[in-house]
Amino acid sequence: MFKSRLMMALIATTALMPTAGFAQSQAIPHEELGAIGTVAAVPADFYWPGANYDPAVPSPKSVLGYQIGEAITPHAQIIRYFEALAAYAPDQMKIFDYGRSWQGKRLIYAAIGSPEKIANLDAIQADAQKLADPRKLAAGEAEAIIARHPAVVWLAYSVHGDEIGPADSSLQLAYHLLAARGDPRMAEIKRNTLVIIVPIQNPDGRDRFISTNLNGTGMTPDGDPMSAERDQPWPGGRVNHMQFDLNRDWFALTQPETRGHTAAVLKYFPVVVVDSHEMGSDRSFFFPPESQPINPNVTSEQLALKNLLGQNNGRWFDQFGLPYFTRESYDLFYPGYGDGWPTAQGSIAMTFEQGSARGMLAKRSDGSKFAFRDTVKSQFVAVLSTIEVAARERGRFVRSFYDFRRTAIAEGKSEAVKSYILPTQTDQSNTDKLAALLSRQGIEVNRTTSNFTACGRTFAAGSFVVSAAQPAKRLIRNLLEPDTAMEASFVAEQQRRRRAGLGDQIYDVTGWSLPLLYNVEVVPCATDPAVTSQKASTAMIQPGQVINPDAKVAFVAASGSTATSRFMAKALQQGIALRTMAEAFTLEGKTYPAGSLVLARGENGADLNQKLASLVAETGAVLTGFDSSWVTNGPSLGSDKAIKLRNPRILLAWDSPTDRNSAGATRYVLERKFGVPVTPVRMRRLAGLPLSGYDVVILPDGEGSYGAALGEAGARNLRTFVQNGGVLISLGTATGWLADPDVDLIGLRREQATVTEAEAKGRLPEAKTKAGASGVDGVNFPDEATYKQAIVETSRDPTELDGAILRGETAKDHWLTAGIAPTLHMMVAGSDIYRPLTADVGDNVVRFAGPDQVKASGIVWDDIRKQLAFKPALAVQSRGRGYVVAFTIDPTYRGMADGLDSLVMNAIYFSAARARPVR
Repeated sequence: MFKSRLMMALIATTALMPTAGFAQSQAIPHEELGAIGTVAAVPADFYWPGANYDPAVPSPKSVLGYQIGEAITPHAQIIRYFEALAAYAPDQMKIFDYGRSWQGKRLIYAAIGSPEKIANLDAIQADAQKLADPRKLAAGEAEAIIARHPAVVWLAYSVHGDEIGPADSSLQLAYHLLAARGDPRMAEIKRNTLVIIVPIQNPDGRDRFISTNLNGTGMTPDGDPMSAERDQPWPGGRVNHMQFDLNRDWFALTQPETRGHTAAVLKYFPVVVVDSHEMGSDRSFFFPPESQPINPNVTSEQLALKNLLGQNNGRWFDQFGLPYFTRESYDLFYPGYGDGWPTAQGSIAMTFEQGSARGMLAKRSDGSKFAFRDTVKSQFVAVLSTIEVAARERGRFVRSFYDFRRTAIAEGKSEAVKSYILPTQTDQSNTDKLAALLSRQGIEVNRTTSNFTACGRTFAAGSFVVSAAQPAKRLIRNLLEPDTAMEASFVAEQQRRRRAGLGDQIYDVTGWSLPLLYNVEVVPCATDPAVTSQKASTAMIQPGQVINPDAKVAFVAASGSTATSRFMAKALQQGIALRTMAEAFTLEGKTYPAGSLVLARGENGADLNQKLASLVAETGAVLTGFDSSWVTNGPSLGSDKAIKLRNPRILLAWDSPTDRNSAGATRYVLERKFGVPVTPVRMRRLAGLPLSGYDVVILPDGEGSYGAALGEAGARNLRTFVQNGGVLISLGTATGWLADPDVDLIGLRREQATVTEAEAKGRLPEAKTKAGASGVDGVNFPDEATYKQAIVETSRDPTELDGAILRGETAKDHWLTAGIAPTLHMMVAGSDIYRPLTADVGDNVVRFAGPDQVKASGIVWDDIRKQLAFKPALAVQSRGRGYVVAFTIDPTYRGMADGLDSLVMNAIYFSAARARPVR
């Protein structure tokens, strides 16, 4: 009855080799292993008593060597089992690849249905596409499709790698759908649904977790929260290889896992979507209805159908004696989740959350225990219940999807904003990328081919128009409006909670407007202009060009475009000599802003033309060639204000206490957006590592104490690095360590919360103890109001922002902001606010706007809005021969703040060009 868990893990990780049939793999003899990780066998009918599985269908045990729940299945073996089922029943199951992870692991989904449905998948997709765009349907065609179209149920598992139960549950579900003969629901499910299973969304994170878990395994599973098998080293299994939270990426589409997943969803337009997760071990199981706030673009019918599904889940959980809760924690506000994005497309999408075992066994804080198999069972029961309702109410679910898309078109025609126009603008590279990003999500974006006038403005050819009168209107409103409103009663309740010292109930960011994050102008228009246009490209980078490629003297790339920053990084890596102009200049009648790049032909080799042609195609940059260097205004191209750039060697602090998401996003922005290689160095090395081999050191946002990790030796090492000509860049809370008076690498100082006049009046006098006495001076409280004022903290951090977009203003004529727009929009989360640098110490390069302008999007409480006003978002201070560049925010937030990317590149390249390193 007992097996070694390590034995089962070895079976599970056996290389995928040709085998005869699906016989159990050979295991290492028990006596050679010992009883490591022993777990109780899971009975065959544990998940669904009376299922009466067809013995001809390959069972999990026959393929994997163990029953589901007896081991955590690695990604390769998940694929192996799905392939075994598909090989057995090709008429009922078909597997599709939708991409590869960063580590090259396959990302698959499996379609399971009756032979008729599997044979007609193309026709089902075609019908889904027609229902998704009612404008293309002939009279009566919608009703015909609704009558025949199956309820497509999309089940996505384990987007977080350490949320282990859902993926194993997907194996049990696939087996059940193909083999269960004793479940009376199967006939209706096969008749009315097409089930699509994405068994593992994050294979890189899952396999990382399994490795850690196995390495910590003892004789028996240990549910102690502190046990090695459950204690995940940095960065943990939650994130993917690039250390992104994939459940926040559904409209940002920065990662291959989400890009492939969303593209697959748009082929089928499922009417029901389940995103299966796990949560803390002390909690039971969550399924909708969700808590407040609810995104205002969600329809009443979507909420009604969620409630219908939730009630059936509750019925089955009661029958199995499984605890659950609804409405208490998880909201439906942010559209970047695995449930929020499909909901905005018209699906009935839900998050399931199971209290995680985080291994084979978990011990709750109340002393009770539960096993991995228990978490698999709960997910299995909930998903089967969901499919059951979708089958029983097939027509209602299909019609709900069609009505969602149909009414979206009608609303787009009647509402005040009927279109969004993206005019041609300075950072055309980011504008093009935003248009492509929208197009990739099924939004119709058209690029105009002629000039036109709309909403009192004239727009040039090449502008983009997004009509609101289209099926994706609700997603468009979510992504392009500057703000998405929370229900007033919910906001008022959060204010009350804050006043009572309870903290707010906001789950994630409250602002995410893509035009603001891209720092791109979008014009909401009351008309839908009729103008000649063509469908926008889905290519994120449009090819650039070299104007006058045979120029004899020099080439210039104007600053202000992300494409120019991208060109700068890649050109320097190819050995091209580049200079950046410290001030604006005029050449042959055209004025170029400060920060523009100059390539002198005389400083480069004979192959310059070939290199430039390749680089502009890759980066989207536009270069203009000149046959004369005669400047009529501003510095000459040969002056000392034409500063030579160099290709910096970059060290990125890695490992705890850096925030894994920030470290990953910083690496992603540099390596994947700009092609800049970085050297990640584990934090424990920074205290004693000689840093002379690097030009730039970046400290990401932190989730622990930099001081505890680096200590005095680390501070001393970094101080020496800067004084010898290095550039030290801090992001977010890492700046707090640099600004600590005991470290004093930069003159910023972190502020405590401001004190209101009422709080000041209500404070007690300083408590004093008389000599020889054991107490303090007494005080009277005449009423409750006096008491409440008296217990307000004498010092506290400012109010924490959950994630809002704030407006910043850049310093004019500073080299760090050369080519950067005068107004920036920044995602801000946390509670760090800093006193500005005085002019004799350094420069406040980007500051937050005034109190009435600082909020751009999201929830910003009045006290923090007032205190943040005019405070620094970016400061720089020279130290010896180098610089300390401090961002008080994280400009790489989730890899989606494209409007700040050029500022990050300036911080690296322009600082390194001005530093004077000792060589």
